[in-house]
Amino acid sequence: MAGLSARHLQAIHSLLRSRRHRVPLNATWQFIREELEVGEPRGNSLYFDDTMLRVLRRAAECASGAANLLASAPRGNRLQVAAQGFIDEKTARQRPDDGFVLLKGRLPAPLPTLSPSLSLRVPLESLDLSAVVQVLVIENLDSFDDWEGYRAPAGLADSLILYRGHGGLARGARRLLGALPAAVRVGVFADYDPAGLCIAAGLPRVDFLLLPEPAPRLLDKGNREDYADQFRQAAHLERIELDGWQGVWMEMKEHGVSIKQQHMLALGVALRQIPRRRSDGTRPW
Repeated sequence: MAGLSARHLQAIHSLLRSRRHRVPLNATWQFIREELEVGEPRGNSLYFDDTMLRVLRRAAECASGAANLLASAPRGNRLQVAAQGFIDEKTARQRPDDGFVLLKGRLPAPLPTLSPSLSLRVPLESLDLSAVVQVLVIENLDSFDDWEGYRAPAGLADSLILYRGHGGLARGARRLLGALPAAVRVGVFADYDPAGLCIAAGLPRVDFLLLPEPAPRLLDKGNREDYADQFRQAAHLERIELDGWQGVWMEMKEHGVSIKQQHMLALGVALRQIPRRRSDGTRPW
């Protein structure tokens, strides 16, 4: 055990947390195998069955001084874990992005007014949601950054722009949407494809979808292979209630292409709002 460095322990921690059974047989894992005499070489990989993984776990717990390395990390951030002497601070249950959102547009006071090219990573607890009137969730980060270049309806000019994100930022975005006052309007701008529509339909609350005009020059840029790869999302859309977006899904199936937000901007295509719920029963376009 004395020969294992923090780098080796980090590799062991990563494997245990991922619950995988195979790692590349590189210099790091070759050393671990020789030191602990655990793991089965298979070609360019090192394989661990469940018993071998338990041996690795005991070794990591012994080296780090934790009674239960993967379960005893404190409910805090990486600084708190490091302060308690854990070698792998990434065992912290709280990730760096947990509790944060990425915003731009009309920020509620007392947050500053930003130029269109700037955004702000903000802890949720610092937001006065009672001062928010309208939120627009954007799927892709570059489209979030370039939002001011899209041909959007004028009524969205004063929106709080929220990046959907991944991991902690995505969890933060969902928490923000779930905590909004009932009067706040929420819109979603995503790719024009089954995955984008699934994102919109799966948010805690949403009032309208921002959709491009299906102009021929835009449809010509659509990706049929990417659309076909989204068969799981398509199957999901067939099973759920889409309300006012049912017509959107019918049109997507008719065109059979995936159109990315970047092409909407590059071609200067106008965007329009499609409500999630309506009472007149007519097609929204």
